[in-house]
Amino acid sequence: MSDLLMLMAQLTAPEPLTGPNPDVDIAPMATAAVDAASQIEQAIPQPKVHGDMDIAPEFTKEVEARRQKLLRLQQTIPQQPTAYATTPRALEIARRQVSVNLGPKPASGPQLFEQRWAALQSGSLYTRMSPDSFHGKWANATYQPTYEEWKGLLKREANAIATGQGSNRLTVVIGDSLSMWLPPEMLPRDRFWLNQGISGDTTRGILQRLSAFANTNPDTIHLMAGVNDLKNGASDQEILTNLHQIMARLRQQHPNARVVVHSILPTRWENIPSQRVRSLNTRIAQLTDYHQLDYLDLHPSFSNDTGNLRQELTTDGLHLNRLGYQVWQLALLEV
Repeated sequence: MSDLLMLMAQLTAPEPLTGPNPDVDIAPMATAAVDAASQIEQAIPQPKVHGDMDIAPEFTKEVEARRQKLLRLQQTIPQQPTAYATTPRALEIARRQVSVNLGPKPASGPQLFEQRWAALQSGSLYTRMSPDSFHGKWANATYQPTYEEWKGLLKREANAIATGQGSNRLTVVIGDSLSMWLPPEMLPRDRFWLNQGISGDTTRGILQRLSAFANTNPDTIHLMAGVNDLKNGASDQEILTNLHQIMARLRQQHPNARVVVHSILPTRWENIPSQRVRSLNTRIAQLTDYHQLDYLDLHPSFSNDTGNLRQELTTDGLHLNRLGYQVWQLALLEV
């Protein structure tokens, strides 16, 4: 049974499926996989997402086309996903980069929230400004914004971009705290950057807020999600099902954008084993290929000999330090 069909069957199978067996007739399993994929696809247009856009009739045709692709895969061997991989040399290159001290910058969620809000009120985005901008308004911030307040702020930033983008290029980064703390001063100034990361967010939360930037016109979207699901005890099936729907929604919502799905980063936490992360990333790569999106494997740059996150790239075994972000920046710009 092909890896892709096995993956699609596993997304809805009541019990775990085992690997391929040459002595077993794969036709019933392949048919079950197609049916499972169809069930997932049929669920995509009806998610209960507050304020989300309706799925266009053309999307239904696209779903059927993909179902036919799965049917053809019963008789063929699937191609390997189109993937990009970072290299261990990225760490060496990042170490040689000159870090310029640009003054004080937000170091907590409350400070970052206040800075971004001040930037919006001034008619700009924080990604277009110096890291120490509006220091007087955020330096002493202690109020911890709620998840809903972060969603509201990100939607306002997206609306500002939708209104003022003009003919400028736009790159969107969506994810959790890893994305939220991506230093804007590391990003090229030849385009607008819209950061849609929220600390602690999961694949389910991201799926429910994709409509926030539906009216923007990005040429590239970077997605990294899943580590908080693992931290919170979610199953691989739940993560993959949510990512499957996120990828489908992004294709429908931004058909002209290049979507780059990043692998889940390794960690140094015992409750998130490196082998599980690698196995999950293999399936994410297969889903990415199914949706005809780009996949970026970050493990060669971020993992050590045991498959865990390199100690010199992290603050706590999960989040990235400045050197870690420099390595990720190189990957963002290479793809």
